[in-house]
Amino acid sequence: MVMRSSPLTGWKNVSTGSDAEAHRPPTRIAIQVAQGYIYGVRDILPNGENYFYFKGVPYAKPPIGNLRFMSPVPIEKYTVSYLDCTTERSNCLGLDVLTKEITGSEDGLYLNIYTPKLPKKDEGFAKFPVMAFIHGGGLVGGHGDSSMYLPSYIVQEGVVVVTMNYRLGVLGFLCLPQAGIEGNAGLKDQRMALRWINQNIAQFGGDPNNVTLFGASSGAIAVNYHCLSKKSKKYFHKGIMQSGSIYLEFGHQDKPEEKARNLAALLGYSPTDDEEVYQILKNAPARKLFELQSKVLTKREQTVEKLFQLPFLPVIEREQSTDAIITKHPTEIMTERDSMEIPIILGYNEHDGMMVLIDAIKNLNTYNIEPERFIPRTLRIDYFSPEARQLGQEIKKFYFKDKNVNRDTLLQLVDLFTDKYLLAYRTTAELWAKHQYKTNMFGYRFSFDGLLNKGKAVTSFMSMKGAAHIDEVYYLFSSPMLKTEVPKTNKAYEMRRKMVRMWTNFAKCDDPTPDGEDSLEFKWDPVQHVPVDCEDIRQRILSIGEEVKMMEMPERKRMEFWTGIFRKYNGHVTKADFPTISSSKKVDLNNNS
Repeated sequence: MVMRSSPLTGWKNVSTGSDAEAHRPPTRIAIQVAQGYIYGVRDILPNGENYFYFKGVPYAKPPIGNLRFMSPVPIEKYTVSYLDCTTERSNCLGLDVLTKEITGSEDGLYLNIYTPKLPKKDEGFAKFPVMAFIHGGGLVGGHGDSSMYLPSYIVQEGVVVVTMNYRLGVLGFLCLPQAGIEGNAGLKDQRMALRWINQNIAQFGGDPNNVTLFGASSGAIAVNYHCLSKKSKKYFHKGIMQSGSIYLEFGHQDKPEEKARNLAALLGYSPTDDEEVYQILKNAPARKLFELQSKVLTKREQTVEKLFQLPFLPVIEREQSTDAIITKHPTEIMTERDSMEIPIILGYNEHDGMMVLIDAIKNLNTYNIEPERFIPRTLRIDYFSPEARQLGQEIKKFYFKDKNVNRDTLLQLVDLFTDKYLLAYRTTAELWAKHQYKTNMFGYRFSFDGLLNKGKAVTSFMSMKGAAHIDEVYYLFSSPMLKTEVPKTNKAYEMRRKMVRMWTNFAKCDDPTPDGEDSLEFKWDPVQHVPVDCEDIRQRILSIGEEVKMMEMPERKRMEFWTGIFRKYNGHVTKADFPTISSSKKVDLNNNS
C-alpha cells in the first residue's frame, strides 16, 4: 500500500544556514546497503537544514565485454569493505544532441541518492516518499549528475530523490533479436535502478512502497514505457512525464535490425548473419560505434532529422523476449480497461517546438521546397510519394496560410513543431479518459516565462516569449552549471515554490493539490473520464503561466486539424504507427543485401 501523508508546509525563504554551517567541512557518513557499506556526505539545503547525499553508487555490473548490449546484471556484493560514494563517477558514454560532443564511458551505471534525513536504529520516523528521476538528452546523451540535476528544493520538501545514469544510443538501444539482443537495454538499466531502489532505499529513509518515477523530454518517454510495463511497475507507484510521450515520433526506433547490420558494414565487415554482426559490434571500440551511429539513419531520417539524429531508440520487443519492457503496441495496452494501475502527471510546454529552430533556421527554405518534412513519422504514409508532398502542402497551408517559411513566420513554425508534442499528449489523454477509470491523470500546459527557463536559454531564442522545451525542469531542479539560483523577490522564485510543491504533493499523496493544501491558491483537477465512443473530447488542463488555473487546451483548433489527418491515414489519432521487430526466422544476409 502506498503510504500517504499530508503535504509539508516547510518552504522557508532562507538561502543558506549560518555562515559557520555554510563553511563547515562536509561530514562523511556510512550506510549499509544489501551490496555492502557506502560512504556519503552531509550537506546543507537552501533552507539551512541538513541533508545527505550518496553519489556514484553502482547499481549494476559494468556493461562491458560480453555484457555489452545485454540486459543489466545486478551487483551482489561490492568488492571493497567501504565504497566511497562522496563524488560522482563516470557517466554513460553519450553524444550531446546540441554540441555533438562524445563523453563518458561504458562503465557508467551509477545512481545518486539525496535524502533529508537518515534513519537511526533507536529513533523511528515515517519513511519519506521517493522520487526517481530519468534525465533527458534524446536517449543518446545526457546524465543525471548534480551539475545539471541537483534536487535540493525537492529534498527540503521531505522527499528522497534518486537520479540515475543509463546506457545511451547504440549501446543502450541496439536491437538484433536473431543474435539474442532484444533491445531496450537502456530502459532495462532504468528498471534495474528501480529494483536497487526497492531493495535499498529504506536505508536512506525512503519508502520503497511509495516511489514516483519522473522525467523530462526523452526521460519522459522512458517513464511512459515503464508505465506500460508490468515488469517495471513492480518497482514504482506513480509517474510524471514532462514534455514527452511514447507517441512522439522519436519515441520508437525504425528498422532496428537494418541499422545494426549497416553499422557492422561501416566498420568494414561483410557479415553473413546476425550472429556475426553481433560479434563485430560487441568487439568494436565503443567510441567508434558512437561516431558512426548517425550514419545508419534511414533514408527518411537522413532527410528530415538534421538536428536530432537518433537512430537507436526503444522498440516494442518480441514475445520471445524473457525480460521485455513491452511486447504490445502502446494503444493495445492503454485500451485494456484500467490496465495502467498508477496515477500520472503528463504535460507539455507552450513552445516545445522552439528547440528545433536551432537546426531549422539554418535553411528555412527547405521547408518550402519539401513541405513533407512536416509529416510526423507516426503517420502511415509513404514519405517519398506524391501523396506525401500533397499532404505536406496541406499542413503548410494550415499553419502559414499563403506565406512562406521564413524568419517572419518563425512562430508558426514553432507552433507546427510544438503540435507534435501536443498530439502525443492528446493521444495519451484520450486513451486515459476512455479506458483508465480507476486512476487519475493530471494534465498541464507550462507557459511561464522567467529566469529559470533554461531550455530557452540553451537554444538561444530568448527574444521569443513563452516557455520552450524543458523550460519547466529548472523550476524543480537546481543546476550549478546553468546558474539557477534566483532572488526571493523574483517571480521565478515563487513559481519554483509552486512547481516543487505540486510535484512533491503528488509523490506524497497521489494528488498535486490535495485537500488541506493551503499554500497554493488553485485546484488541479484530473482529466475527466468519458465514454469510449465519445469523439468531442474537451481537454481541460492546468495552465501554469503568470496565473495558474484550469482551462481548456488553447490549441484545440490545431489538434482538430491533426485529428482529421490521423483519421484519414491511420484510422484514429491513437493508432500511431510503430514498427515491429521481424519474426524469429534466421536471416541470411547474403540473400538480403
